[in-house]
Amino acid sequence: MQKADRRKAGAHYTSETNILKVIEPLFLDDLNAELTRLKARTTGRRAGLQEFVRKLRRLNFFDPACGCGNFLVVAYRQIRQLELAALRELYADEAVLTGFDGAMLSQVNVDQFHGIEIGEFPARIAEVSMWMADHLANNAFDAV
Repeated sequence: MQKADRRKAGAHYTSETNILKVIEPLFLDDLNAELTRLKARTTGRRAGLQEFVRKLRRLNFFDPACGCGNFLVVAYRQIRQLELAALRELYADEAVLTGFDGAMLSQVNVDQFHGIEIGEFPARIAEVSMWMADHLANNAFDAV
């Protein structure tokens, strides 16, 4: 897209660095702190971690001008990383993740992430990008 066309359409690329500047104080910092507190617990740790994973599943994210979906992809990746960290803690003493498709334990999915885009091509790119991010997140489970 030419610069003039981008300006006319309001199409602007937001870097991952800038996305993180927004989402870290908005929700990631609190979620990371919550997970850290849960991991340090001596009582109710397992139940707390299970509830944390369910909480991540209940979250929904919306980008009203998603373009090619970079905000959604970065947010999705960060939430899946939190979920993986919680699941690793939950099953650290068990062989559940060994020789098992660990991604089946995941409760977070792309249907929690929503965007609006008027252009069909960028919307399709966003859709494919989310499925690619999902695939990469599932592979991270397999690397456990």
